[in-house]
Amino acid sequence: MKMTLHRALAQRKVTKARLQKEIESSMFIATTVGTTGKVDGIPVADTEKNIRGNYDRIVALKKNLQVISNAINRANNGITDDTVGISTVDFLGGKATLSSILVAQEDLRCTKHLIEVMTKQLSKAKNAVSRSEMNVNERCDAFLSSMGGGDSSKLSASDIDAYSRSFHENNDLKLVDPLHLEVLIESLKQDAERLDIEADSKISEINAMVNIEIPD
Repeated sequence: MKMTLHRALAQRKVTKARLQKEIESSMFIATTVGTTGKVDGIPVADTEKNIRGNYDRIVALKKNLQVISNAINRANNGITDDTVGISTVDFLGGKATLSSILVAQEDLRCTKHLIEVMTKQLSKAKNAVSRSEMNVNERCDAFLSSMGGGDSSKLSASDIDAYSRSFHENNDLKLVDPLHLEVLIESLKQDAERLDIEADSKISEINAMVNIEIPD
């Protein structure tokens, strides 16, 4: 797709703003109570679909922003498909110019922001489950006592097991985690660290190779 540089700059601004908004406002994990099958009144299946959609949109926006930024940098540097003698280095399995590495670093900042938001949501959800577990256990004990006429010791072991299992199935707070968020965060962190180290190394390599002339 061809467009003017002016339009590309506007597109980059809009894409960057939308990306930041998506990261800040998206849900990446949720919780549901027992067998309700709902998350704030929304079916769990729909919530899982929305969570996956949130992440897929962010991935697509990040990719689009990189493509636009690289195209803008090429235009600003006067580089076309016919340009020869462009200085490149090996970078993450491909060839990259200094400007494309700088674009990758910009994307890295977005990734780190995404990791931060995801980590906060994961921590909040897991803490909610832990707090709920203590509360449900106390309520379960009271329920068992009521089933035993005020004394749970009057119940048989099989009754206690059956009543307890049923109570927890209906009342436990559970994670709705279609992205397997803890694993995804760790994967994103590893990729980000690798890119961070590689980018710094290659920028130093390019700076050491390139000679510039300063007028007397």
